[in-house]
Amino acid sequence: MTDTTAASIARRYIETVGSRDLTDLDDLLDDGLTATFAGATLDKAGWIDALHRLLPALLRNEIREVFGDGDRACVVYDFVTDTDAGAVTCVELVTVEGGRVTEIELLLDRVAFAPVNAALAAASAG
Repeated sequence: MTDTTAASIARRYIETVGSRDLTDLDDLLDDGLTATFAGATLDKAGWIDALHRLLPALLRNEIREVFGDGDRACVVYDFVTDTDAGAVTCVELVTVEGGRVTEIELLLDRVAFAPVNAALAAASAG
């Protein structure tokens, strides 16, 4: 039997991204998804596109903790890269309704993440 708690679904979402195979995201993310990061709000397609852009730098996600309360979950994990940033600790606040992720808020140290962005920009430029 599949665990449908918010914490379990949030964990599966982070593990799916960390596996670098995003094909299962369509089933995990609700069509009405809203995802926020650094003041920007993205819909499902925009969020999946953003995740695809990160894949060249991502080695894996290492989950540290998952907390759940009702339809909300918090996942603390290390976004492990092959860049000078190494592993960047991230926190995602996830809302789950009807077994699918409806809302994501990503929190991270943008200064610590800057080498990831620089490496991705250099790779796309050259």
